[in-house]
Amino acid sequence: MRNNLTIICFIFLSLLINKSYSQSSAELYNKGLALEKDAKYTDAIASFTKVIENSPYYYEAFTERGYCSFLLGNNADAIKDLNIAIAKSKDYHLAFYYRGVVYLDKGDYLNAGNDFNKTIALKPNFVDAYVKRAEMNIKTKNHEAAINDYTKVISMRGNDASLYLKRAKAYNKIKKRQEAAKDYSKAIELKPDYAEAYYERGIYYFSFGKPEASINDFTKAIDLNYNPKDAYTKRADAYYQTKKYNEAITDYTKLIDEFKMTASDIHVKRGKCYVAINNSEAAMKDFSKVINTDKDNEEALIMRANIYVKQNKTQQAIIDFKKAIFTNPNNVNAYVGRARMYINQKKYDAALDDLNEAIKIKPDGEAYFLRGGIKSVKNDTYGACKDLKASAELGYEEAIAKVDEFCK
Repeated sequence: MRNNLTIICFIFLSLLINKSYSQSSAELYNKGLALEKDAKYTDAIASFTKVIENSPYYYEAFTERGYCSFLLGNNADAIKDLNIAIAKSKDYHLAFYYRGVVYLDKGDYLNAGNDFNKTIALKPNFVDAYVKRAEMNIKTKNHEAAINDYTKVISMRGNDASLYLKRAKAYNKIKKRQEAAKDYSKAIELKPDYAEAYYERGIYYFSFGKPEASINDFTKAIDLNYNPKDAYTKRADAYYQTKKYNEAITDYTKLIDEFKMTASDIHVKRGKCYVAINNSEAAMKDFSKVINTDKDNEEALIMRANIYVKQNKTQQAIIDFKKAIFTNPNNVNAYVGRARMYINQKKYDAALDDLNEAIKIKPDGEAYFLRGGIKSVKNDTYGACKDLKASAELGYEEAIAKVDEFCK
């Protein structure tokens, strides 16, 4: 009887210990989740580790510890823990999802896709898995599949502006313009202060030939302080395209003075704006500044040469055209520009050499027209007429105006 009582007491004590043991693991697990939520990943890992030491079967603890390792940049430990979690519970969707996220981060898109597919098979309404699979499909340029996933998520969580923005970008990639525009606007409708959506729609409008509309969106992005340096740059480019040169100059100047941008193209663009408003002095400063730091910048060289042309500084213009040709032997504009200077100096043979070279690189209306003029001076009427006709066919207006009268 006493032996039986001893056995009963032992069993009861064991159950009591196990109950306390289990409660301790659950409490540690919940503590780990709270720490993870607060982004205290190292402390969370320590808590989950204690759970695992107490309860090696606790696959959720392996799962969360693995994810915290990933968030700390330790993919190897993350995969190791997530593999253990999956081995212990082959239908725990979160372990497959987290492992897919790690594979996605590593660029292992095949395994990432398999894990996201498994996650969705286990839990068909798990929104995050669709979103991550869509991100993976964007990276692998499978934009149609990404669109399908975003569409599925929108059907489940239709008031999330970020989903419409993401789908808009995917539509944009495959040039489905109407669908993209609709989604950009829907994102903004759902979230009127959605700065990124204005910025991205601005890029969309600009890339598809609507610079006026893009200006409004870049302005809104700037007002909301979203990516201001790039927003000012893109708005300046849009102002230039719409011939609002003073506004473009203001934006380019802000980029140079306030954002301390020193890139050559910013000065070249501002210089071109100055040329457009006939401020040759300011333009010359910008082009010269570029050339002083980037002596092979052919666009700056040609633009400065053209200013020299207007100032009747023939020799300086020839020097810049020559440098541009040295930088890029296939630059038709440089050959044509230098040829004009040689014509001014009555160096017709040198001009012919440049024009022949330009035409060999690419048929050019101005080159044919100038060569026709030289042939006329040399009394080669047939050759001159032939070149004028070629120039007119290429749409060069001066040739069109003169070809009928000259080639009677």
